[in-house]
Amino acid sequence: MDKVGNSLNRRILQLALPALGSLIAEPLLTMADSILVGHLGTFELAGLAIGSTVLNLIVGMSVFLAYTTTAVIGHAIGAGKSREGLRKGIQGIWLGAVLGTILALILIVFASPIVSVFKGQEEVLGFARTYLLVSAPGLVAMLSVLAANGVFRALLDTRTPLVVTTTGALINVPISTILIFPCGLGIAGAGAGTAISQFIMAGWLGMVIVKKLHLEGVSARPSFKLILRSGLHGMPLVFRSLFLQAAIVVTTWQAAAFGAVTLAGYQILKTIWTLGAFGLDALAIAAQSLLARALGEGDPLQIRILIRKLNGWALGLGGIVGGLFILTSPLLPQLFTSDSRVLAITTAGLVTVGLFQPLAALTYIYDGYLIGADDSKYLALSMAIVFALYLPSILLVSLLPPGVISLVGIWAIYGLVFIGGRALSLWLRIRTDAWMRV
Repeated sequence: MDKVGNSLNRRILQLALPALGSLIAEPLLTMADSILVGHLGTFELAGLAIGSTVLNLIVGMSVFLAYTTTAVIGHAIGAGKSREGLRKGIQGIWLGAVLGTILALILIVFASPIVSVFKGQEEVLGFARTYLLVSAPGLVAMLSVLAANGVFRALLDTRTPLVVTTTGALINVPISTILIFPCGLGIAGAGAGTAISQFIMAGWLGMVIVKKLHLEGVSARPSFKLILRSGLHGMPLVFRSLFLQAAIVVTTWQAAAFGAVTLAGYQILKTIWTLGAFGLDALAIAAQSLLARALGEGDPLQIRILIRKLNGWALGLGGIVGGLFILTSPLLPQLFTSDSRVLAITTAGLVTVGLFQPLAALTYIYDGYLIGADDSKYLALSMAIVFALYLPSILLVSLLPPGVISLVGIWAIYGLVFIGGRALSLWLRIRTDAWMRV
């Protein structure tokens, strides 16, 4: 049993650590743009903030491309049907390219009305429009990369996406720098540089996958029927992502109602929560990959052993992350601001965030199980129910006084109702065997 446990630990680490690196590397594209554009001027940076928000929302809604591909291929490989799984996987990549093309065209045509929603200064909106127009073609590559990542996760290979993503993030810096400054393209150069880097990543991953398909004797040609089927198959996860994004938007809106100080404190804590989520998400990716393969093999005992092991990892990692947040609560916010009013309220808020990290870890890992099981309809339904309960709960925060009490209240309700509600609804599903037969 010890040997089995040690083997599982190694497999989890072999998947989770490269996945963590890849997750960290991806935001570096936007971060590099922010640093470079920041040297152009305040209006340009504000325009980038709007443009990147729109792009990040689109990518967030398209994450189903990775999730469904991982599940479908993993099940097939586990059942000894690797060629069938790979054939479906390449259609997922084609779907990403098609969807990216459609969304890119929509952004190009409707860039002006989209940015006008943010009601900023006209000069700021002009820079946002420029960034969107130039960046839009990169969605073709970016969504293809999402689907390709799903293929590699199903193959229990998180190293290749790590190498490709890290390389893409690194080469983005000199490309964007040259286009922004020597070429004089300004914010358009930042968008073009990022798009070019994304196409390099997509081409690299595509070549590796095509080589794999060739070795297996699988055609890489697109199939309209399979592409359509793949798109329809992923729709429940689109709705899940919609409710997830809606919860974040509502929470931010509520924080904004308390004024600039509370909103600034909320933004700091949101950023720190996101940093902690990288590690927890990496573990969830490992769970997706391993569970998809195990479910395909059809061994319930192996699945339950794997779940117990992953639950232990989740609680341990969540406890470590939460403990670090609590211990550094007087210091960590100082990396983000020197405003004494903001610092005064973020310490207690960060303690609250830290206390909910073990629960968040379980939520993410439970998500990973059901994504790996391709139980997308239940995921969408449970997220809708949790959001329906969360919405009136977060609105009640408006009764609290602004400052530390409101900030703690926001994160307490987010942790108890939204994260806790998700954990409970997912656990109720996982404790049964129904999700294993989806």
